[in-house]
Amino acid sequence: MKKDTYGWLFVDKTPLLYKKKNVDRQQKIETWLNLYQLTKVLGINKLKLKKTIKTSINYII
Repeated sequence: MKKDTYGWLFVDKTPLLYKKKNVDRQQKIETWLNLYQLTKVLGINKLKLKKTIKTSINYII
């Protein structure tokens, strides 16, 4: 039989015992939400990259 590993998940100050994979998944979600909130508060947006097309070629002689 496969032995499941468990981990602690805290809701406020209440400890809850869950399977380790569920705890890891929840931590990833919380990290993502924290980063999203941080970028929203700081006003950091994804930069739009503009492709510049050079129509002329410059040579150094």
